[in-house]
Amino acid sequence: MTPQPPIPDTDDQEPEDRPTQEQYQLKLPQSELSRLGTRVLTDYRSALADHNRRIQRFRELYRRWRAMTDTPNQGEETASNFPVPFVRWNIFTKWAKEIDALFGDDAEIVAVPVGPSDYRKDKKIGRYMTWRVFNSMKLLGPICEFVLRKLVFGRSVAYSPWKRETYEVKGEEVVDYEGPGFEPLWPDDIIVPAEDVRSIHEFSFAIRRYRVTPDQLLRGEEEGRYQNIKKNWHTIVNLALHGQQRDFEGEDIKLEKDNAEGVLYQRPLSSGEWVMVLEWYGRWRPLKKGVGKSGGGSAKDAGEYDFDKREMKQRDFVVRYLYDLNMVIGVQDLETLYPHMRQRRPFVESSMLKAGEYWSPGMAEMLLDIEDELRANHNQTTEAAQLSITPTVMYRPASGFNPETFRMEPGMAIPVDDPSRDVKELKITANIEAATWKEQVMLGYGEKLTGLSDMQLGRQSDRPNAPRTATQTVKLLEEGNVRISLDTKVLQEDMRFVLEHFWELEYEFSPDETFFRVTEEDADGLFPVNSGGSILSYQERDGRYDFRLQFANSVWSKEVKKQQALARYQLDLQNPLIAQNPRALWQVTRDAHDALGDPNFAELVPEPPAPDLPVDPREEWNRLLQGEDIHVNPMDNDQLHLQRHMQDLKKAEADTQCDPDAIQKLVAHYRQHILQLQQKKINQAIVEQAVNAVAGIAGGQLAFPHGLFGGSRPVKKGDALPTGLQGNPAQTGPAVFSQHPEIQHEE
Repeated sequence: MTPQPPIPDTDDQEPEDRPTQEQYQLKLPQSELSRLGTRVLTDYRSALADHNRRIQRFRELYRRWRAMTDTPNQGEETASNFPVPFVRWNIFTKWAKEIDALFGDDAEIVAVPVGPSDYRKDKKIGRYMTWRVFNSMKLLGPICEFVLRKLVFGRSVAYSPWKRETYEVKGEEVVDYEGPGFEPLWPDDIIVPAEDVRSIHEFSFAIRRYRVTPDQLLRGEEEGRYQNIKKNWHTIVNLALHGQQRDFEGEDIKLEKDNAEGVLYQRPLSSGEWVMVLEWYGRWRPLKKGVGKSGGGSAKDAGEYDFDKREMKQRDFVVRYLYDLNMVIGVQDLETLYPHMRQRRPFVESSMLKAGEYWSPGMAEMLLDIEDELRANHNQTTEAAQLSITPTVMYRPASGFNPETFRMEPGMAIPVDDPSRDVKELKITANIEAATWKEQVMLGYGEKLTGLSDMQLGRQSDRPNAPRTATQTVKLLEEGNVRISLDTKVLQEDMRFVLEHFWELEYEFSPDETFFRVTEEDADGLFPVNSGGSILSYQERDGRYDFRLQFANSVWSKEVKKQQALARYQLDLQNPLIAQNPRALWQVTRDAHDALGDPNFAELVPEPPAPDLPVDPREEWNRLLQGEDIHVNPMDNDQLHLQRHMQDLKKAEADTQCDPDAIQKLVAHYRQHILQLQQKKINQAIVEQAVNAVAGIAGGQLAFPHGLFGGSRPVKKGDALPTGLQGNPAQTGPAVFSQHPEIQHEE
């Protein structure tokens, strides 16, 4: 069975009030709940005040992403105010590239084993995680939100607990999904203190703000997330009837989103029943054992820093708090909820840059100044063009000319007293070349900053120094990819931590056996597949793995690989080492077909059998660690293999984490080499004596100089051959080895 969290042993509750396996709520005294509620409220308001400047900056970044413009000043309503979408198109390009790398056709998750015994299961674990992330979790939509908020704000945080979604069919519960959850959070929804850290798990506390319905609170109490919901049901429902979707403080970014959507969520007339919950993850000193019970002192006067009644060390708790009712509706110990996890707060995150700062800059912040300059340049150019098209006219007030009704039309005639003196036209010529030059310079600055050129956008370059040949284009693209690869590597590292978090949740909460979809081709014979799927058991999950997300190749990369594969294939056909080796020729031919988009070559042309060649002893030990079987080869240098295997065996026995199965197989393989070496010596001796015997017969006597039959005296014709003497290989059975291989090696 999957290990279940132990029942928490709280210090201030009677044995009959302790939670069961299904209920992990800590039953604390009311005075302790009040202190926790005060702590949550204080931390919440203090963090909002400390981060108000950051939230206002994020609000402006979101406005730029939505290309929202300010209301024009009085008298400037008709002036040009076009928002050049420089920030938007760069974010769109970056967004598309990262999502394509994450969810491309050939993207997969690779499990990297940490322990020696985990090599035999890494392929199956990798296939399971690939199915879980790309199919079971339906992660495309949430990941799009997660990556977009990272690009806009510089950092993105997602709430990732173990989730179980169900629905009812004819009164019976049906499980729709059970596995790791992934819910991207708005910057407004995660509140942290003003502390200089690099991870959300290092903050002294972190608060997640969310809204739920009373029905969800009631169901959560049944599942063990909340407490005292039925007890305060009428109060909660009355609050939910008048609840609001936005708070007046701390939700500035969402208010800007509401303005962009054109829907006011703050006090809607059509909203249902909602209440706001603050979920506080922080450190708290629990009461000592016996406090609050008879003879243990009262818990009412046990202040937060009263070490006579509280433990000295803090512990990690999660406290759920109804903000509008000032009521604690849940207290749980994180060590109880996640006993085997290293990071117990259910959050994952990603940042745009790794520069030693938590709030790193995003794409929008890096491009704001350039967009402002492009916007000003564009609007000035528009006004200049308008001036050059619409002439400026100077007139005498008494001439009868009315400027309010003056509009330029073909064949239009305006009566005046004296046209030569009453009306004068000023011709203004707009210099568009300077504006074009400035726009090109600003775009060039943006390309240098982001690495996203016109060719990275998939369009023809309009720079004056645009490449003229294909070779120049390839070189520029490769240099641009160097800059983009920095962001890709950062994303890959962040996704590694996300995948490790998913795996820890799987180990903690998955059932004994989990079915997952996998084809026989993907399994590649490494684990059994039945009816299009396989089973991952708890024993197979019991291992340590690092995870690496193998990004999908872009279309450009695939084309380059095709050309390289064809060039390599032509060289291999001319190489006699490959052309005369059927197995090597089959391998390079299959690689060429794979590069050209034909993965079925192995099904049409089976792989030829491998030649029976000796294997390096170091390679044999590596194969044993990976769970493969090895065999002795008649062409092996047994003495060399015995020496190398003895070194590997001593190192393996000194390593407490080495795979015992691999050690046992190495011992058996060592003994096979000794038997083979003994048999080789016997065969060599027989051949030598046979040659000597033939030579002796030809000379008139039969000689055995090495005492093959136990004696050194020459045997003449007519003498009986001795039997049963020492050293006769015909009457000596094979040696039986029972001692340690090290003793055999010395012998």
